[in-house]
Amino acid sequence: MTPYRLVSFILIATLASGCAMHTPPAPMDARPVGTDDKVGAVAANLWYVPSRVVLCGVGASISAVVMTVTLGQGYDSASEIMHGGCSGPWVLHSSDIRQAVP
Repeated sequence: MTPYRLVSFILIATLASGCAMHTPPAPMDARPVGTDDKVGAVAANLWYVPSRVVLCGVGASISAVVMTVTLGQGYDSASEIMHGGCSGPWVLHSSDIRQAVP
């Protein structure tokens, strides 16, 4: 297996596992979502989604290095690195934009 295929496989597996564990946030209030929130969510996703992919990929790589170097004894540290980069919502919705405004 070439290094590029291996890296691609790791990234795809990481993204798939992150999407499988995602749960949407609970709504904070019942204010209606406006058009400006929808436009804001689309604009924010242009930067947010690729950044999350890079962050999760780098976190997965660092976690793999930690697990390899410590021969599996650094599981807690590797898990925290993966959780920090790959957990949480991967796509912002208009309701997420509305909730951010007090």
